[in-house]
Amino acid sequence: MRLSKRTEYGLRAVVQLAQLWPRSYVQSRDLAEQEDLPNKFLESILLALRRGGFVESKVGSGGGYRLSRSPREILVGEIIRRLEGRLSLKEQQEGPTEMSPGKIGVRLINHRLTEAMDEVLDKMTLEELIEHVARASKGQQSMYYI
Repeated sequence: MRLSKRTEYGLRAVVQLAQLWPRSYVQSRDLAEQEDLPNKFLESILLALRRGGFVESKVGSGGGYRLSRSPREILVGEIIRRLEGRLSLKEQQEGPTEMSPGKIGVRLINHRLTEAMDEVLDKMTLEELIEHVARASKGQQSMYYI
């Protein structure tokens, strides 16, 4: 299972905003440039996040976007559901025929995996995510590539 580009880009933008919160507003074009994202697509994503109450915008000099509340109060699962809908593993649609034990087993596994994803994403705040990002970034700086 993969996240859509819309959700991936939205998460990338929100991580940037979370690192700056609450100090300043960021222009969408600056976010797009920092994350190498298409600006028009990012603007539509930011609009959806604003409608969902995750970001706020300010027009004019010094304007742009910022988180509407603390990264400590925003769950990653909430953002993903706003942009993606509920995450679940795809199931094939069955006709009116009876399901075999194997198909029932696969359906049960898909259901458990979906529950596990929800549980992980609904426990992780944006604050925790940016802490993980900071640790991962420090680890990258000390790595040497040949």
